[in-house]
Amino acid sequence: MIAHTNTWAQGDIAQGKLMLIVGVIVFLASILAWRNGGEMLRGMLIPLGVIVLISTGYGGLMQVTRPAHATAFAQRYQQDPEGAKAVEIARVENDCTNYRMMNFIWSTICIAGIALIFLAGSGTWKGVALGLILLSSVGFVADNFLHHRAKAYLKAIA
Repeated sequence: MIAHTNTWAQGDIAQGKLMLIVGVIVFLASILAWRNGGEMLRGMLIPLGVIVLISTGYGGLMQVTRPAHATAFAQRYQQDPEGAKAVEIARVENDCTNYRMMNFIWSTICIAGIALIFLAGSGTWKGVALGLILLSSVGFVADNFLHHRAKAYLKAIA
């Protein structure tokens, strides 16, 4: 059980590092877009900023919380194996429910971006639309990797 928890935590930590890297790259790209970009690139800046906040915020959070969670779970499991297992299963089931809900949110943002492309008149709004599509794509990919790993972890511990 502890080995499965450590494997899950290591996977989330690795994804968190990738998310941090993506956040830094998007931040640097945003600076270039601000300085040298045209109307559409400047329109993408707000969605790009959200990508930076999500990637660096959640990626950094995973760097801190996942090792702490694995350590705390190992200690709880040593004291009360059945109780710790029940709490962990409930937590992961809740996470899986949240990841499924996020798929609908990312899909809605993507649809809004696609609609905005057709409705927008200016290049700035078209940039916002493209940024929303990019934001939803990044969020969808990140959450589906997290969801896949959580489902595998749940299957292993249940």
